[in-house]
Amino acid sequence: MQNLAKTVMLVGALSLCTGAAFGKATQQLHCSTTHCTYTEQLHKSGTTSFQGYCDGTQQIFENNSSMKCHPAKGMTCTFAYIVGSPTGHTFWSCTCTNWSATKKQNATIDINCPTPNQEQN
Repeated sequence: MQNLAKTVMLVGALSLCTGAAFGKATQQLHCSTTHCTYTEQLHKSGTTSFQGYCDGTQQIFENNSSMKCHPAKGMTCTFAYIVGSPTGHTFWSCTCTNWSATKKQNATIDINCPTPNQEQN
């Protein structure tokens, strides 16, 4: 399980580095309830990094929250992973790429946040 987590983090880090070199966009998605679904449009041959935030709580962990990125046909998305921030605002992250050179496409992003009694780790 630790090897899988390391692989997912490495893939995510490589995606972030590669995307930055190609001018990848970053989109912040804020959720103030226990579940939010977003439909986000990616440009032709575009890559976007999505950051999922659970507003109103500082205590998000892998065992009380989640984020799933669902690509459309002709797209790919990394597995979402949790990112600890020095400012204390931990968030989820994934990166999606639209491989179509001819059309914009939508990715669906699901964010699940803890209820107030789930904030304890």
